[in-house]
Amino acid sequence: MAAASGSRGADSSSSTAAFMETYSKLKKELLEDHTSEITDESSLQLIHRMVDYNVLGGKCNRGLSVVDSYKILKGVDVLSHEDAFLACTLGWCIEWLQGYLLVHDDIMDNSQTRRGKPCWFRVPQEVFRAVSTRVRGTTN
Repeated sequence: MAAASGSRGADSSSSTAAFMETYSKLKKELLEDHTSEITDESSLQLIHRMVDYNVLGGKCNRGLSVVDSYKILKGVDVLSHEDAFLACTLGWCIEWLQGYLLVHDDIMDNSQTRRGKPCWFRVPQEVFRAVSTRVRGTTN
């Protein structure tokens, strides 16, 4: 089994492509969630930018390891479409959590950059939008 050998094997590019495709689906679901209290377009655009800025750009080793672990636990080299989506979704949960933790780490450490870009809290227009959106939301 390729996943058990410590490498992703020949299907690495297809696994990565499926993983990235799942990201797009999950983000779309998040932004189109009709049960969310966040409905104004400027807030949705902020979430879109924030998630892309803080989650994408890494190697996705944690998330892809979740997919590999899922294969090992299932005892298969290739997952069904449904299992692949579930495994990728779990992997993205880890990646999104990591993005969240990195933002907090950057703030606590007063970092300047992350992955070659200014830290999220140092992007002036984004900080202003986040604060003003939150203030508007609590005063309505």
